[in-house]
Amino acid sequence: MWSGEDNLDNEIAEFVEQIDYALSFAFKEKWKHRFSSSFINIFQEKIMTALKRKKPFKLSTLEATYITKYNYKIEYVRDFFKCINISLYKPLIVDDRYKRRTSSL
Repeated sequence: MWSGEDNLDNEIAEFVEQIDYALSFAFKEKWKHRFSSSFINIFQEKIMTALKRKKPFKLSTLEATYITKYNYKIEYVRDFFKCINISLYKPLIVDDRYKRRTSSL
């Protein structure tokens, strides 16, 4: 195997570990005191849905779900994204927020 394949294998393994951790009880325990169990459940359910459908989802959709459906404040939601480093969940969660802002100009 050439080194590019090894690197890809490592990236895939790290991504799978990250998803596994996000769905774990340990993840919920770590964040529930700061964000609440129900808040974490929403995140875990969205990940499970994406995996079952084999389709990624947009960060803006996740953000809108928290804000409109569950009435969380945007600052609270974005703080969660920052704390968990939401970029680690790419390609399962696609950050489309920048594209929307620039296309509306």
